[in-house]
Formats: sequence, structure tokens, C-alpha cells
Amino acid sequence: MRIYISVDMEGVAGIVDRAQASHPGLDYDRGRRLMTQEAAAAARGALDAGAKEVWLSDSHGSNGMRNILIEDLPEASWLISGDSRPMGQVEGLDRSFQALVMIGYHTRHGLSGVLDHTISAREVYALRLNGREVGEVGLNAAVAGHLGVPVALVSGDHKLAGEVRELLPWCEYVTVKEAIGRHASKAMHPDRAGEAISHGVRRAIARLPEMKVFEVGKPVVADLTFKHTSMADGAAHMGGVVRIDDLTLRLSAPDAVALYPLLMSAIHLGGHAVASPMKSGTTNAPGS
Repeated sequence: MRIYISVDMEGVAGIVDRAQASHPGLDYDRGRRLMTQEAAAAARGALDAGAKEVWLSDSHGSNGMRNILIEDLPEASWLISGDSRPMGQVEGLDRSFQALVMIGYHTRHGLSGVLDHTISAREVYALRLNGREVGEVGLNAAVAGHLGVPVALVSGDHKLAGEVRELLPWCEYVTVKEAIGRHASKAMHPDRAGEAISHGVRRAIARLPEMKVFEVGKPVVADLTFKHTSMADGAAHMGGVVRIDDLTLRLSAPDAVALYPLLMSAIHLGGHAVASPMKSGTTNAPGS
């Protein structure tokens, strides 16, 4: 049995601010340790439940997706890290895995929760797949669903629980903190959070025969709404992209797996459009 565990940071117990989740934030080193603890707990749960192979994906964008401390993971696990990945948070996921687990995830942009955003807090206002608005949980679930892999467990704050119940009513959910606001929460102690995650993963694997796959249909039409018109300008010239309003681009692909790298490319292009030194009033790049 092979289990794939994708680990983000904003939904980890104790994380409430970018200073904990982004390098070189004041509390970043502490934040990455908390993230690593929950990742390790999920891996232990999968191994205890009989998994023969566990892959962990460092799925948090800060520090080049190099946040998890590999030396603190169970020796039997494998870590995917680094940001040169066409499939981002689910790089390497394929039909050989029996389940996808998502640890430390967060609500999509516009849904109240700790550090809510969709893929990129700077660029993305909303993402719809075949008319249905989704965040990172929904996008990853759609990729897994096309591959025939069920989402077995998600962890994060209590606001994300509602989003997950709507999309994936069969899967286990572990609440490790209650969101008070975008930058505040009441969190479990990390040891308790780890124990809850480990137990949850074991429960989820025991229930795998009941698990379903999340399907958005084929082909997939994605409406990607940016936060600024200049971002839509920057990505509008990608091949096959249709601009449907000032902020929104429409991308089409035969399935969710084919769509994923197109979305990432569009977001990167949109971000580059406002990252140019000329946009900030200088002709010199930082450090030049």
C-alpha cells in the first residue's frame, strides 16, 4: 500500500501569521518545525496502518518549497521538496497510490479561516473548475480523482472542515485549531495535534474501501480570477487562454492532471507582470 501525503503550513496548529510561514520571517524556523511535526505524525500513522511506502510532499510555497526538515521524518518515508515541479503540491502522485492525505491545509480565498488564500495569496482571487469554486483542497482532489485516488484525510482549522465536508463528505477530517480570525486561532498543543493526525490517518486507511474519488468531469474548464487587471494582462497571451472579463481568464484541458501545470504557468505569468522592477518605479532590479 502506497500513501501520498501533501503538507501545507497555514493549517498547522500554532500557525497564524506570515512571519511564521514565510522565510525570512521572525518565527519561520519555529513554523517549519511545527509543520515538520505534523508531517511526521501523518507518516507514522500511515506506516502504523500498514503502508509499505509513504511519500510526503513539501507543499508550502515559502523558501522554495523547502520547509520540512527531512531528518525529523520517519526513515521509511520519502520527501518531495523544491519548487521546480510541474504538479506542485501533488508532484509524483499517480494511480499506484491508494490514498491522498492533505495536512496543514487552509480555506480558499474569501472563506474565513486562518491565512485563507487560493494557491497564491498575492495573485489569485478565485478559481472555478467546471463552474465550481475550489481552493487548493479541491484542485488537488480533482487531480487525485482523475487518477482514481481518493482523498482519505484533510487537516486544518475548523473553518476548512466545512469546505471539505461539502467537497469530500466521505473523508476524515482532523481539526487542529479553531480560527478566530485570519491571523488568530485557538490551537491544540503540537503533541496533541500530532496524535490526532496520526490516529486520523489510521482511521482513514482502515476506511479506504468506503472512500470515493472527487470528479469534476472531463474536459475541465477553469476560470482563474486574478486580484489585479495587470496580472490578467500578463497571463492573457498564453496559448489557448480566453479572457472572459477584466480579471478572469478561461483555461481548458482534457482533464485535471493536464490542467494543473497550465494553471501554475498562468499564475506565474500573472505574478511576473507586477514583479517587474519597472512596475515599482525603478529600472534596477533589487541588489543590482
